[in-house]
Amino acid sequence: MEAPSGPILLRVSGEIGVFNADAEAQFDREMLAALDWRDVDTYVSFDDGRHRFSGPTLASLLTYLGVEGGTLRATALDDYAIDIPVQDAQAHNVILALERDGKPLRIRDRGPIWVVYPASDPSQVNDLHSARMIWQLKSIEVKP
Repeated sequence: MEAPSGPILLRVSGEIGVFNADAEAQFDREMLAALDWRDVDTYVSFDDGRHRFSGPTLASLLTYLGVEGGTLRATALDDYAIDIPVQDAQAHNVILALERDGKPLRIRDRGPIWVVYPASDPSQVNDLHSARMIWQLKSIEVKP
């Protein structure tokens, strides 16, 4: 895995099979954009109305890194952390949103990365998934 050429947006460590730095995989925007990019029209409990979120799928990141199971300890810029089961990546088509409504997410917009569980209807937004929709994501530790 090549080293990032731009600012590092995401660091992944723990039980992974691919590295580009000491015991971790570091990703810049270009590297994340090269994964399975999706546009998802969805509702989230932290924002009004339906929005289009865009970014790579969490499943494509995990596949790239050789992750097959376990738990993801996701940590935000403010050190808030939440555990996300690896199986959620496929089961719920989770994306690592880098854009909302065609604009890059900035720190003040809950960026640069927002973990988004798609919901095509407001009634599908639930507390469990909302708690796992960590914004300002900076790192993931893959635990067995």
